[in-house]
Amino acid sequence: MGVMKELIEDKSDVVIMGGGLAGLSLAIQLKNKAPDASIMVIEKAHFPRPEAALKVGESTVEVGSHYFEKILGLKNILDQEIRKLGLRFFFTRDDNRDITLRTELGPSHFLTVWSYQLDRGRFENALAKHCEDLGINLISEASVRDLELAKNDSRVLFKKRGETHSLKAKWLVDASGRASLLKRKLGLAKSIKHNINAAWFRIAAKINVDDWSTDVEWQKRNELPRYASTNHLYGKGYWTWLIALSSGSTSIGIVADERIHPFNTINTFDKAREWLKNYEPQCSDRIEEKIDLFQDFLCLKHFSYRCKQLYSEDGWCLTGDAGMFLDPLYSPGSDFVGMNNGFITDIISKFLQGQNISQEVHEHERTFRSIFSGFTPIYKDQYSTMANSKVMSSKFVWDLMMYWGGIGPLFFNQKLTDIEFMNFARPILFDFFNLNVRMQDLYRAWTLLDDDQQHPAGIFL
Repeated sequence: MGVMKELIEDKSDVVIMGGGLAGLSLAIQLKNKAPDASIMVIEKAHFPRPEAALKVGESTVEVGSHYFEKILGLKNILDQEIRKLGLRFFFTRDDNRDITLRTELGPSHFLTVWSYQLDRGRFENALAKHCEDLGINLISEASVRDLELAKNDSRVLFKKRGETHSLKAKWLVDASGRASLLKRKLGLAKSIKHNINAAWFRIAAKINVDDWSTDVEWQKRNELPRYASTNHLYGKGYWTWLIALSSGSTSIGIVADERIHPFNTINTFDKAREWLKNYEPQCSDRIEEKIDLFQDFLCLKHFSYRCKQLYSEDGWCLTGDAGMFLDPLYSPGSDFVGMNNGFITDIISKFLQGQNISQEVHEHERTFRSIFSGFTPIYKDQYSTMANSKVMSSKFVWDLMMYWGGIGPLFFNQKLTDIEFMNFARPILFDFFNLNVRMQDLYRAWTLLDDDQQHPAGIFL
């Protein structure tokens, strides 16, 4: 990508604070929906980004992939990434030194609906270039200093190369990630009782689970390379991810319940390495062989949160991590980005057409919150079940049904922004979510009654 063309104007229809995955994809979606709209994205980082950029959210699943591929029309960009061989799970067994003994759950063939492993640096560079091609004004290496909020006439003060600039906007969108500029300004933060922490790092080499054993039968039972899956190593109170990136790097992450694996046991790279030696020694051995190719490390404490409001008739919205974040298990981050950006695009595009948006603001907020709340029981207090292959295999099938029986068809058929349809469907969705609460209670109770280590080893599901 060449040097971005920047034009710092004094007003814009829409200003998006944050040029990451959520902000750039929203800018593209808005421009596609409202071609005449003036859109500016303010991003603190430099473009082009380094490949294997230090960001969580490299794995997509079907809703997020459909959003990027079909709704945004980015198939040519996604073709540069790794086509994903679904989600794959290896359940704890004995001392976790022999992967062939671990129950394995995962697909043998590519799924009908495509999904991808995203090198976030490479992907966001392509999104930025696409924004430029569409005429979206992307101002990089600029930091927001202050916000002056007024109804559809807000002002953003930002600094670039030592100079302070003032910009007015009819709509202000916070896509600033965990900096949460608007959320902090308006006091919208709201917690979730889901105390899970994460640490992750990159190695500039392929860490390939297919190489962890020479057992012929184990090698033969999967026709396609396992490294193309989002690989999960499950244990009590934790899961570890391994994600292959198109740049050749591997992303390795630890996600753990604070009550079982305290944050202070994983919050530095050295501690994370020691933790892996203790709980995932076979994985640790493969990482240590290539430790000289270490790239970067990051950790997050108690990463789940909500906010009090996402959309306002006064001309502001929140998207991506600036709004709400639940849990990285099953890779739902891009799904929530796609849903949220769809609601925002519907609201802002109708406003720019001169329509009254009161109903859209209220109903879209209601729908997004109900989905977020409906999926929370899948994760909350469920990390203790992860060591049990029988329970978690059954739970995965149920969770998958939640996905394809609920938000999947609604999103694929573009029904989430259809207010009349959602008013009809919402009671059914609520019944589904209430049933989910009972099912998740069942899985916790089942875990207490079942000793998974007494079952046969090396099962392939």
